[in-house]
Amino acid sequence: MKALVEALPDGAIVVDPGGRVVAVNEQAAALCGLPAAAMEGRGLGELAGLARWMPPSLGLALEGEERRSFIQEVEGRRVVASAIPLRAPDGRRLGVLGLLRDITELDRLQRTVERLQHTQERYKDELQGLRHSWAERDEVVAVSAPMRRVLDLVERVARVDSTVLLLGESGSGKGVIARLLHRLSPRAQGPFVKVDCASIPESLMESELFGYESGAFTGARRAGKEGLIEQAQGGTLFLDEIGELPPGLQAKLLQVIQERRFTRVGGVRPVEVDVRILAGTHRDLQEMVRQGQFRPDLYYRLHVVPVTIPPLRDRPEDIPVLARHFLDRFRVRYGVERHLHPEVVEAFLRYSWPGNVRELENMIERLVVTAEGPVIRLSDLPPALWGGARGAVPRVEVHGIMPLKEALEEVERQLLTQALRLYGSTTRVGEALGIHQSTAVRKLQKLRLRGAGPPAVPAQERSG
Repeated sequence: MKALVEALPDGAIVVDPGGRVVAVNEQAAALCGLPAAAMEGRGLGELAGLARWMPPSLGLALEGEERRSFIQEVEGRRVVASAIPLRAPDGRRLGVLGLLRDITELDRLQRTVERLQHTQERYKDELQGLRHSWAERDEVVAVSAPMRRVLDLVERVARVDSTVLLLGESGSGKGVIARLLHRLSPRAQGPFVKVDCASIPESLMESELFGYESGAFTGARRAGKEGLIEQAQGGTLFLDEIGELPPGLQAKLLQVIQERRFTRVGGVRPVEVDVRILAGTHRDLQEMVRQGQFRPDLYYRLHVVPVTIPPLRDRPEDIPVLARHFLDRFRVRYGVERHLHPEVVEAFLRYSWPGNVRELENMIERLVVTAEGPVIRLSDLPPALWGGARGAVPRVEVHGIMPLKEALEEVERQLLTQALRLYGSTTRVGEALGIHQSTAVRKLQKLRLRGAGPPAVPAQERSG
């Protein structure tokens, strides 16, 4: 019996039916505060007066309890004390086995885990606060000085309810800045409603913006419908491409800005609204005012805080950062590994980006999907891009006066040479020059574009 209890990992005490300790191991003796030898042979009643502590579960088990467990504090340590009745096969009671487990360290670990969980929650809340205060600037790349100035202005005006007019070319990021203004504002917990004035048919614009009452027109819902302005209640309404707003609705929008109320289509009762209005346009509203296409009073109501977003070509420092930002996004989305070759970044810097950030984003997505390998190279770029990238490829030139046939052959030779060097594949050469692949192969072989200098035609692509 002694050898058995010594082999147990927890403290153990064996008591006979009369309550006398038969065996005890060192772990149990240490918790009770007596040497094992001093405990063995003594009764529980006697030990209760001698030991620092005796588990009450032993006495309860002797009295008939099948199994009882207690958690008790013993000299600053937490102990789980269990008692298991011991019976012979014929049912005779042989005594009780008491098991003692010190859970002090487990408790300490549990409290540590709980503290870490609380700390994690606090850090998460703080991180969300930081994200809110910085408005998730990973979506607004501001490496260049012009864009940093824009963001500084946005952070200042976001705190107040002034109307903001966002000016900039298509694709420059007016929608992103509008969301940034909303996130930084006291209205951040309210809705953000974007209205693209250019995409809503003029015949539907009034009912979409202002809603309508029951029976306002044929096909109207019986219960009526709230408009987009009402849906922005307590939040922010962003009127993108405000220059496309029909003249007939400009007066009604002016009423919303001035009086914070309007009337639904077919209604008579004014609807009160509490919204912050942002507007955006790529058009010259001042010129539209001069031409009578835009109400001057509405223009001045919108033009409280103008924010001009520079085109991408005027902030080249942002191009590499934006490109890598979009690259990371699409790599994750499509589960592929892609990197930009330095030559591609150089080509990006030379390109004028008439579609601005939106064009760059779409270009990166296209390259991530269509690139032939993990490294996006110059040959992966569409001709429209490197053709518009000043200096991306050498110019095709004819030097001096020569017979027209020779000049045409020289131009053809230069085009084929540059295209093959750029794309490395006659299939891609054919696509770039608008000719069939077999025609590209024949012309390259005819002009002997092999060996030193221009790359040779790949063997598998040569025509028979």
